[in-house]
Amino acid sequence: MNLFSYLTLTLIELNIIIKMNPLNQVEEFPSRRAARRAATSWRHALACVLCACLSGLFGCTRQPPTQPATPTSEASRIICGSPAIAEIVFSLGCGDRVVGVSAFTDWPPVAAQKPIIGDALTPNREKLLALQPDLILAQGRAESLRRFAAAQHIPFVTLPLETLADLRAMIHVLAETLGVPQQGQRILEKMDADLRAFTAPAQIPVFIALDHSPGDLSGLMTAGPNTFLSEIVEKAGGNNIFSDISSSWPRISQETLIRRKPALILDLQSTPANDTRRAALLADWEKLGFQPHQIRILDDGTLLKPGLRAIYSARQIAAALLAD
Repeated sequence: MNLFSYLTLTLIELNIIIKMNPLNQVEEFPSRRAARRAATSWRHALACVLCACLSGLFGCTRQPPTQPATPTSEASRIICGSPAIAEIVFSLGCGDRVVGVSAFTDWPPVAAQKPIIGDALTPNREKLLALQPDLILAQGRAESLRRFAAAQHIPFVTLPLETLADLRAMIHVLAETLGVPQQGQRILEKMDADLRAFTAPAQIPVFIALDHSPGDLSGLMTAGPNTFLSEIVEKAGGNNIFSDISSSWPRISQETLIRRKPALILDLQSTPANDTRRAALLADWEKLGFQPHQIRILDDGTLLKPGLRAIYSARQIAAALLAD
């Protein structure tokens, strides 16, 4: 199951709950119409939260860094509570010290072979106990992992990951925590050099669409300001047309999108899109008046995951922006 499949299942569960309570039986609302509006608003609100989880990947609310009071540089049974954490820990050369990773971890490939502890929202307590960790590394709030670590007296570190600055801080803190500061510095220097060397095209007004489903253009999800994805698009030469709004992960109406007049649509899909799906996605955008040459469908899930492969993502997006 991929990340968006997991989030979609959560939304399906909400729909089932709503359907189990017919609108004419919802006593809190004065009319079926009001109840329907409330149910729709609740679905939309949850979808926004889930989309935010994509950026912070289980860190829906920004959480200050948490570090253990006890030394952790000698930890040899590490749990990585997010794909980004695993990616960094393995890049630091500490993969042999990892005994478990979270769901959706797919890079490097060797990390995906480690035991899966579930995700940071619903970790498997029994599996965690069996792995006997001596350090748990997490991202965002990760309250379930935090409570488990506290109950078992296991050192616990959690860090936010919403922006490129957060990524730099995460690399630095993890390197210090694991006792490999020099390796962390080398990774940071290479990342900074790659970012400086990256030559982006002129700023192109872009709408970032997040995994929209064929036939459904209602309440389109997008990335707002202060998000990793928006920063990557701007590094690649795009100008996020919704970088001026207050919400980091808003839902946008068709009318609002049309008024903003994006030059290009970046339709980011979490899974590979075959020809049939691509045709359906294009047809959706054409209904709003956009031409095929304005649509870029990118179906590499890496684009939707914050982490060390940021430059790879930026180059993919830049190539798409420059494509005819």
